[in-house]
Amino acid sequence: MKKILSVFLAAVMLVSLVNVGFASYKDEAKLQFDENGNFKILVLADIQTGYPVPDDMITFIYESVEFAQPDVIVLCGDNINTEEPEAFDDVFNALDRTGVPYTAVLGNHDEESSGGLTRDEIIEKYMSYDGSLVYDADPALHGAGTHNLPVLSSDGSKVAFNLWMFDCGDYVYDSHGEWLGYDWVREDQIEWYNTVRDEMTAENGGELVPSIAFQHIIPQEPCEKIFVPSDVNMGDLTINFQDGTSHTFIPDVNAYGGYLFEKSCPSYGNDGQWAAMQEGGDVLGVVVGHDHVNNFIADVDGIDLIQTPGCTFSSYYNNLIQGARVIEINEENPWEYSTYCLTSNELAQDEGSGLGNDRSEFEYTFFYYFEKFFAMFMNVFRNLLGGIVIE
Repeated sequence: MKKILSVFLAAVMLVSLVNVGFASYKDEAKLQFDENGNFKILVLADIQTGYPVPDDMITFIYESVEFAQPDVIVLCGDNINTEEPEAFDDVFNALDRTGVPYTAVLGNHDEESSGGLTRDEIIEKYMSYDGSLVYDADPALHGAGTHNLPVLSSDGSKVAFNLWMFDCGDYVYDSHGEWLGYDWVREDQIEWYNTVRDEMTAENGGELVPSIAFQHIIPQEPCEKIFVPSDVNMGDLTINFQDGTSHTFIPDVNAYGGYLFEKSCPSYGNDGQWAAMQEGGDVLGVVVGHDHVNNFIADVDGIDLIQTPGCTFSSYYNNLIQGARVIEINEENPWEYSTYCLTSNELAQDEGSGLGNDRSEFEYTFFYYFEKFFAMFMNVFRNLLGGIVIE
């Protein structure tokens, strides 16, 4: 009888909480540092799968989760690339089976490849799955699904960290319908970020809450930092921005740590997102996908650009690498983070790995050693130049 009464009272309290609503960011938080003060994020960028979903894709997701043991998974855009609705179920049901909550941003291919679904409808579909933390903080904002996820301290007493999710859109065109380039985080989203950041700061007794931001497309400022500028716009031979500036595709290897196997495809315009984050002072880094076989980190005026390789098995450049990024934060010093990439080539070397249905064992092994050799070569090269070395 006592047990029945306890269950009844718990149910009444739960209903009461729902009716009252959430009072603060702390109450809204569904994520938390563990008992050791650790919090892990697994980033899956550019799943970009068709249907049927490759067996190795699902296996890679499972083995990445098993290896990293994350507290949350972030899908970094270009998540589904087919008109077949079964692909959504295959991917998101697989995520549900991991038992790890997840959220997502949209990329440039999601709407154009989802059988007529709008960006709003895709976000609603994401929200329908059991493990999803996806929501749209303000449907009036540019795009769909821009939101944030507070992370509680291990004792649950305060919000100790925050995750920003920005929809940076897809494409922009001129008045004649000619393609200009890729979209960007717009002014109204930046105003939303400023407002929410200030509200969280006030909730936190006036102290900033450290954060990491996630979006699909690399913004303008990192490209200006990484690539050699050009005095002239040479069309497709240069990266050209709305403000009239141009950059070559030649990277300055001293400006970043890691490697680029693909030319970068940044946003065409800029409404001041990077400057707002610099002024805000809370953002440690911005995680992007979009450029499938690039894996690097660059300090851009105090904020890291964290490029994550895609985990797609159908890249239109090459299948040299499928990757997932792991980000680790400890609440003793949440203003610093550590990160590394897992690759399918690496996981396939583990005894008992289920990878090998869509690529041969030889391919996984060959590209595993090629990647190791290339990383070693880049580190030696940077050492000689006095540049950035990345493990």
